[in-house]
Amino acid sequence: MEHPKKTIIIGAGISGLTCAYCLRQWNLPVLVLEASNRPGGLISTTRRDGFLFESGPQSPRFNELLWKLIGELNLEREFIRGDPKAKRYIVKNGHLCKAPFSPSDLITTCLFGLRSKLRILGEPLGLSHPPAKEETVADFVLRKFGQETLDYLVDPIVATVFFGDAQKMGMESAFPALVRWERESGSLARGAIAARRRSSRERLMRGTNSRSLGQRVTDSLPALGSFRQGMGVLTDALGEKLGENIRLAAEVVSIMQVAGNGERPGSWRVRLRGGEEFAAENLVMAVPSYTAARLLDSAAPHISSLLGEIPHTSMAVVSAAYDRSTMLYQLDGFGFMVPRREGLITFCTIWNSSLFKGRAPEGKVLMTSFVQASGESDPSVFPDDVLARMVGAETEKILGATGRLVDRQVWKYPRALPQYNLGHAEKIAAIRNALNGFPNLYLAGNYLDGRSIGECAQTGLHAAELIRSHFRG
Repeated sequence: MEHPKKTIIIGAGISGLTCAYCLRQWNLPVLVLEASNRPGGLISTTRRDGFLFESGPQSPRFNELLWKLIGELNLEREFIRGDPKAKRYIVKNGHLCKAPFSPSDLITTCLFGLRSKLRILGEPLGLSHPPAKEETVADFVLRKFGQETLDYLVDPIVATVFFGDAQKMGMESAFPALVRWERESGSLARGAIAARRRSSRERLMRGTNSRSLGQRVTDSLPALGSFRQGMGVLTDALGEKLGENIRLAAEVVSIMQVAGNGERPGSWRVRLRGGEEFAAENLVMAVPSYTAARLLDSAAPHISSLLGEIPHTSMAVVSAAYDRSTMLYQLDGFGFMVPRREGLITFCTIWNSSLFKGRAPEGKVLMTSFVQASGESDPSVFPDDVLARMVGAETEKILGATGRLVDRQVWKYPRALPQYNLGHAEKIAAIRNALNGFPNLYLAGNYLDGRSIGECAQTGLHAAELIRSHFRG
């Protein structure tokens, strides 16, 4: 049955695309408005001369929702699994040390001394409790494990995984499970074991009562992966599936809510640059929080104010190609992470051609480095060639490269990713509470529940489910 009212989604990143795709699967009318000339947001793939350059996620984790989309879009044959056991390295004093993600690696690591190792290994035997107020990740690690562990393990991992600063990131906002485990069990290890046992019991109960395929295959989903032709394959496929339900180069300049009556909320009127207008019963803001704040300034000023307070960090991405013969290292793994104490502008480098076949021609290697703002410096203001030289000099020194660049690709993002700093979780709770006053306004994006593409897609699905229940009501 066709419904007379549309849902308008502003933004065609993975969150907006997932939301629109689900609504179309349920035969609910939807229109996606995207300001740029392509769908995908930060996910973008460039193919040139046998190289495959990725601007965003290089080898992301795929959750059950993403795997479901892959199946429905017939992309299984395009999907390639990453190796979850691929070696990760951390730079110390300019040299690569294997990241210690197992007890044996921890004992032999060159990253920190015996005292730090004993504090980590002895954590299951101790008893500790988090403070009443939220603490930063740095304060948490210092309290539990000490300075060395913060500097040469947690700091580079937080920078690589979250693109964040451990000195500012809040534990409740970024790692709520760890806080809960310590609070309930007095130990991260004991809390993790208890949580795993609860999860196993729940899976067993579900398996007893249901034989659905989705529940049986969950544990076999690939942890890491990509596509033969890059991550852009997924967002391009979603865009193609939406067809005429997506409008590109459609920049929204204003949003207004038309007054409703006592029983129904007012509809939304969306105006594009150029004057074209659309009306819809439901509105989904699937854009960065700062864009949503600007567009909702008049229609929902309190929500706009809260969204505008979420900080973002600038970031640059430099993909560089070399002749394999000029590399002294074999590049046998995932790549390397750089602690802030090393004083480099690069905070992580992914070895793309080691992770997946087809990322570079025979005899070449491709790697992608990420540069984040540090102090007052903003990597997005540097010219592309200057930025590429700066990153190249650091990479070549660490890896002992002796040759010149064969090819490169540079992306710059002045406001790339939201920061889950102290108080972020409380701010998101306040935003969700404020949304109760706007029953047909929905948010989706990487500032809500996580910044992985799976978590972003999940926010899109959640918005779609709320809209479906709204139509049913």
